[in-house]
Amino acid sequence: MVRLNLGRATVILMGAAMIAATTVALAAVRPHVKASTVRVQPQGELMAFGGRSPAQLRSGSGAKFDSALAGIARAPGLGSGAALTDLRSLNPAARFRLDRETGTAYVAVDAVTRGDPRALERALVALGLEKPAVYLNDVGGWLPVKSLEAAAALTGLHSIRAAMMRTHTGAVTSQGDFVQGSQALRASAAIDGTGITVGVLSDSYNCYTQYAANGSGVPASGNAGYANNGFTATATTDIGTGDLPAATDINVLEEADCLGYGAPLLLPDGDEGRAMMQVVHDVAPGAKLAFHTATLTEADFAKGITDLATAGAQVIADDVTYFDEPFFQDGLVSQAVNTVNAAGVAYFSAAGNSGNNAYDNTAPAYVSQSGQQLLNFDTTGATTETSLPVTIPQLVPGEFIAIVLEWDQPYVTGAPASGGATSQMNLCLTGTASDLDGSYQNPNDPNNAPVTPITSGTQVCSGQNNTGVDPYQILVVGYPANATVGATCPSGYNATVCSAAQVVNIQVAWVAGTKPGRLKLVIEDNGAGISIPASSAAQLGGGTLQGHPGAATAMAVAAAYWYDTPACGTTPPILESYSAKGGDPILFDTNGTRLATPVTRQKPDIAGPDGGNNTFLGFVVSGAGGPGGCANSQSYPSFFGTSAATPHVAATAALLLEKNPGLTPAALYTALKSGALTLQNDSSQNASNYAGGYGFLQAQSAYGAEPPAPDVTLNLSPTNISLGSSASLSWSATNATGCTASGSWSGAQGLSGSLSLKPSATGSYTYTLKCVNANGYALESQVLIVTEPQPPNVTLTLSPTTISAGSTATLSWSVTNAASCTASGSWSGSQAFSGSLSLKPSATGSYTYTLTCVDANGSASKSQVLTVVSSSGGGGGGGGGAVDLALLAVLGLAGAARLTRRS
Repeated sequence: MVRLNLGRATVILMGAAMIAATTVALAAVRPHVKASTVRVQPQGELMAFGGRSPAQLRSGSGAKFDSALAGIARAPGLGSGAALTDLRSLNPAARFRLDRETGTAYVAVDAVTRGDPRALERALVALGLEKPAVYLNDVGGWLPVKSLEAAAALTGLHSIRAAMMRTHTGAVTSQGDFVQGSQALRASAAIDGTGITVGVLSDSYNCYTQYAANGSGVPASGNAGYANNGFTATATTDIGTGDLPAATDINVLEEADCLGYGAPLLLPDGDEGRAMMQVVHDVAPGAKLAFHTATLTEADFAKGITDLATAGAQVIADDVTYFDEPFFQDGLVSQAVNTVNAAGVAYFSAAGNSGNNAYDNTAPAYVSQSGQQLLNFDTTGATTETSLPVTIPQLVPGEFIAIVLEWDQPYVTGAPASGGATSQMNLCLTGTASDLDGSYQNPNDPNNAPVTPITSGTQVCSGQNNTGVDPYQILVVGYPANATVGATCPSGYNATVCSAAQVVNIQVAWVAGTKPGRLKLVIEDNGAGISIPASSAAQLGGGTLQGHPGAATAMAVAAAYWYDTPACGTTPPILESYSAKGGDPILFDTNGTRLATPVTRQKPDIAGPDGGNNTFLGFVVSGAGGPGGCANSQSYPSFFGTSAATPHVAATAALLLEKNPGLTPAALYTALKSGALTLQNDSSQNASNYAGGYGFLQAQSAYGAEPPAPDVTLNLSPTNISLGSSASLSWSATNATGCTASGSWSGAQGLSGSLSLKPSATGSYTYTLKCVNANGYALESQVLIVTEPQPPNVTLTLSPTTISAGSTATLSWSVTNAASCTASGSWSGSQAFSGSLSLKPSATGSYTYTLTCVDANGSASKSQVLTVVSSSGGGGGGGGGAVDLALLAVLGLAGAARLTRRS
């Protein structure tokens, strides 16, 4: 979701637990139409988090921590239940949980090794690591806070960081379904995504049910409530109203740790994954859904991607980014995306909601000042500006902003053989008034000392990194969810109190090591609306699309408000101002080796609609809407951000795959781009730009541009045989370049042919033929059942079995499993395997009809006996009268016949 909303949407990133490490394309956290702010004397203040102490910097093991984890490791009362709130106060971007039985406090971590990741996993498990996940050289999980120092001392551990992520975000239908044309496409093409499974990765699926339970301790209303917008629908509610498919069509692989979201400083998990799944169900109602949380660790996120593919997802969508993902290299999660894509999975990722809030310097120069080498933010060199002034707007309780620094050196996470950082950098910020406080652990450990105001004479710093680790630094600025006093919020916000808007000054120092050749500083505000004074020589304008949305095999999705599109009267469509921009080059390969020529990818790839209605997430929008599909319901909230745009595009992909399930992801991506509408700020359609990609999705154009797939016909006759018998398999393929057999046959096959099948054993035999062309594949399967041989089965019937002389009877028969049949008794000769015969013996008596049938496995006989009797006689009478002489003669003969038979 983007920050178009009140306080809750913004903090969904926190509810997911990782403001510091993750970014979820939060639905817009601010009202879409902003109102002027009424300022009052601030009482609740912003806090700055993150930093290493001098002792940790000197320590060989302490230097393995990133700045967020370093502050946590210094906390007093490690591991006690009473210390959990204190821990969260150290860095609300990190994710903590408390074992209520033992009182042990845990923090979510990602640990990196250059050696055997399974060996590191075993060592960390021995220290209490729970829910371990391993991907490449990263081991993630819940580590007891009291074990942090012991973990850092492990010889196999190269570095360890706090897992910090953010999301980019029936009875209710998203207006996006109408404006992108997928609603009309379903009607015209008679498709609904049947046969396709769409996987979703986000913060949570159904935490609302846990929060609503008695005794959860999580309020529904209020600034820190899970439903402070007043909408409390759960997954069960959504299934009942038809806003989600039946529970049997939803596969939840892994849910978030709902009750461990980080109270009281963070907001509850927002079930943003369920909101995304509602959108998918609107656009592709026949598709099945699967969910995996992405909020625990990066390793678990990457593993969740592959787990969804293993579970059958042909399409995957996510709205999560970790703050430490690389800009200049394909990191851990990008490599997981590449892996599933190679297996035929189409991947869609929210581009992010921080617009162009990035400062880039490709030839950094430094100024010696106070014993430090401070970056000169004036890239022209005409002036000396060692600080970047950034205006932080009013934040709602639970809303946080990350300041991320990266430079042009390779990552070790995902690339264990790389050299890592060769520069030691320090990231600092200074306040300009008295409205910003530092965590009591910054910059040293005064043991429960009060918070320190960060004014013009005080700094909060990350502390320089070690060499050989991942080249990044992060600081977090936020307004705790438990804030109860402060400034009046802007009109339309759900929160009752907000922080005061204020300016902070950011400084970057080169401490030691090689001098970086390129620096990137990003203020990840998730749509909050930070700004730089016009008087500053350093202006923002760089890309904020970070990490795996930039993978070559993923489609990064930008956002356009549904009402600002041609279907609702706005031409060309307008890109959301907060939609993340791309344009950063890939400088290193996945091994961490510098590329001879940097690669700049077209990112984002495409834009989808956001701001549509759903049952629970977001805020109510007033003043927008029109007739028909452009009607806006003020009875439901609206879901903003690239988080909302992404499932619209992914679900359209599911519609296209129903037509051609074997379409390659590359061909699918090409089709989706086809006919996309140029956005207002795009230079030209189908040309490289780093704002809206190829344009605003048009579902019907994409469907029409879908390339032809192979057509395969595979026939088997018969489908059931006995052992020793044969069946015939025949096939033909059109629009294919080649076919390959698998299952009970194998190898390359021609585009047409036939084959006689005579298996040597009983059982079930599957014959699959896959035919391909440049755009994808099609496959068909047939199953042959082979049973044990059976002797002949003969059915012989006679009706009636007794007749009078001169009458007829019918003999009928049918035979299976026979090679031949022979009649005997009162008939003879070879007989067909089925037939009938009319019998009319010439004399009374008993007639036996036997049919004997044989095959290689034996013989069987059946007999029927026909009894023929004489016709009945009559005679005599009283009452006198004349008798016809002819009749008397006949009667006399009949009597003589009886006498003859009795003799």
